[in-house]
Amino acid sequence: MAGAAAIMQAVESQKLILYQTDLRGQWPQGAARSFLAALPYARRLALRSARAASSASLAGVALALRALGDLLGRRVAAGELRFPAGEKPRLVRLGPAAADHTVDFSISHTGPWVACAALSGGRVGLDLEMGTDARILDWVVREATLKASGDGLRALREARALGVHAGQLSWRGVAWRVRQLEGFAGASACLVCDRDLAAIVTREVALAELFDS
Repeated sequence: MAGAAAIMQAVESQKLILYQTDLRGQWPQGAARSFLAALPYARRLALRSARAASSASLAGVALALRALGDLLGRRVAAGELRFPAGEKPRLVRLGPAAADHTVDFSISHTGPWVACAALSGGRVGLDLEMGTDARILDWVVREATLKASGDGLRALREARALGVHAGQLSWRGVAWRVRQLEGFAGASACLVCDRDLAAIVTREVALAELFDS
């Protein structure tokens, strides 16, 4: 039984959850305002100061809570997330599930598209950019890699020579798996993680339902 449980856990850790939404439509102003009020104080200030991107950023947080809750099998509260300057956002308060501290997630938005990828037992980076030419495709690979590794854009100069071969690239001594994603019309989307994935489960959330608990 212990061996079977270990196998099941390994398979589960390779499942990636991808939530996405399309911002075109009527913004749910009242629900969004209530959701914003539940975020940590520093994050509320940051969103209010970045007016142009605040709707997309707020949507990204809402998707992150859904994706993390899906992986952990419990409700994840907005207050459990932290967004340290220059670092990856993270889940900080451990819940009853032992897997809480192994969950990683990455949020990205461009144009009307917002998405969040969450993975248990590994590291993940997601990037979306409007456009589909070679320059944009190269950019999303690099930024998704830097998000996954936690280096962020401060290491962009070092990562200029990244090359993808057979769906993998090497960065910081790690063999990263690279997936180009579809489903974002007019945009390029790339997912980078440090493990083979058994499945990518994609869930679309309607704008009107984005902030439903």
